[in-house]
Amino acid sequence: MVKVDDYRVVVVAGGTGLIGSWLVPLLVNNGYRVKLLSRNPSKVQVSDSNVETVKWSGKPDNALVSLLDNTTAVINLAGHNIATLWAKQNRKKIVESRILPTRALAQALNSCENPPRVFVQASAVGLYPYNSSSVLTESSTVGNGFLSSLVSNWENEALACANATRVLLIRTGVVLSSKGGFLPKIAKPTRYFAGVMLGGGNNIIPWIHVLDHVRAVKFLMDNPAASGAFNLTAPVSNSYADIARQVADFYHRPMLFRIPEFLLRLLPGGMANEVLLANQPVYPQRLVQLGFKWNFPKLENAIADLLAK
Repeated sequence: MVKVDDYRVVVVAGGTGLIGSWLVPLLVNNGYRVKLLSRNPSKVQVSDSNVETVKWSGKPDNALVSLLDNTTAVINLAGHNIATLWAKQNRKKIVESRILPTRALAQALNSCENPPRVFVQASAVGLYPYNSSSVLTESSTVGNGFLSSLVSNWENEALACANATRVLLIRTGVVLSSKGGFLPKIAKPTRYFAGVMLGGGNNIIPWIHVLDHVRAVKFLMDNPAASGAFNLTAPVSNSYADIARQVADFYHRPMLFRIPEFLLRLLPGGMANEVLLANQPVYPQRLVQLGFKWNFPKLENAIADLLAK
């Protein structure tokens, strides 16, 4: 274990989710102490002495300023899962769970006497048009829709502290992991001969292996030349059908079922168009330019690695 110096402290909000569960150990193994902000610290299981849980309501308070002062970095991953029915109440929760904590953190950072060197703010490729026929890079235009509006506002909240610290906006694609999120929802039914294709399956899914995602976060965090928006996706494009077939091939199973697009479009709030059927050929141009190297740049290797775990 790398020796930990007192000043190498990273504060992580939303660190108990899918990405945080991989990112926190990576930070600790690289010599950082981590302070996890949580509404319910008693429910967070921590076995490492270099990880501390701190109660935080997600709202502005004076204690937050002193907590962030003199730390190395703040990473905000907080946000309610978008993979839920977009009924009015859920959409409100999706918005408020992102906007309010980000606003509070940015305000606290602006009040720090010695602010962190970098603020890493979760973002999403949902900023871009959800039915794009052209490659989407960090300079592409903002789309129209619920997610595009949300992500644009979300990023603006984070950028409010850009004069106090370096701000990184990590525009995340679909994170592939064996322990949660998108992949198990495909893998489990497929393994039991109930694999399902959504619509035609030709829509491009901007995916990334969870290990590459957290490696990219640390890579950007540690690079003083990195600021602004970065697409966190694999450097190749694959469709939903590509992912589903790779899973089916891994388990040697047929893909027997298909849900027609017209049925998916009955879901509330435009969720089908913006999430399930979205076509987003996102390219991580700025990560490539900075020289980041993916461990799993190809879909077949990523799927094989994750499903073998």
